[in-house]
Amino acid sequence: MRLFIAINVDPSLKPLLAEIQGKLKPTRSPVSWVRPENLHFTLKFLGEITEARLPGLREAFRCSLAGIRPIPLSFAGLGTFPPKGRPRVIWVGVEEGSEEMEKLRGRIDEALLPLGFPREDRPFRAHLTLGRVKSVGRLDPLLEFLRRGEVGQVGRMEVRCVDLMQSQLHPAGAIYTLVETVQLTEGV
Repeated sequence: MRLFIAINVDPSLKPLLAEIQGKLKPTRSPVSWVRPENLHFTLKFLGEITEARLPGLREAFRCSLAGIRPIPLSFAGLGTFPPKGRPRVIWVGVEEGSEEMEKLRGRIDEALLPLGFPREDRPFRAHLTLGRVKSVGRLDPLLEFLRRGEVGQVGRMEVRCVDLMQSQLHPAGAIYTLVETVQLTEGV
C-alpha cells in the first residue's frame, strides 16, 4: 500500500480553496488541479509499504505525536515551487503555524528513522498544493495572476489531528483513504 502522513484541510475551508482554484482556472494554464476533497498538507511521503510493516509504522506514528498540542494555522498568499524558473507546483502558503508544522514533521522523521524511512533532505516549506503544472506552455497568464498577489488572507483552521493516509493512483486521479488518525492532545 502507498502511504503518506498528512494534515487534512478542514472541510469548511475546501469551498474557499476551490473558489481560489476557480479564479486561477480561467488562465487556461496547463495545470492539473487537486480536487477539493483531496486537499491536504503532506508531512511525510512513505511510499509503498508492505502489510507486515504496518503495525510498527502505526506505533511509531502514534508515538511521534504524543504530547503535541493542536496547532492554529492561517493560510495566506499564492506561490509556486520552484519560486524561480519553470513552476511545477501552485500552492497556498501557511502564515501562522509554519514553524509548528516543521517541528511536527521533524518529530515524525525522527520516529520513523529506525524503521528505515530516511529523513526528508529538502527544507520544509509549509504549503497546500492547489495544482501541479503539466507542461511549460501557456503559463504566462497564471504567473501574472500570481505576481499581482490578488489573494491575501485565505482562511484559518486548527490542526486537531494528523492522519496516516493511503493513496491509490487511478487514471482519473488519486483516491485517498484514511488508515489512522492521531488526535493531538489538548492542554498537555
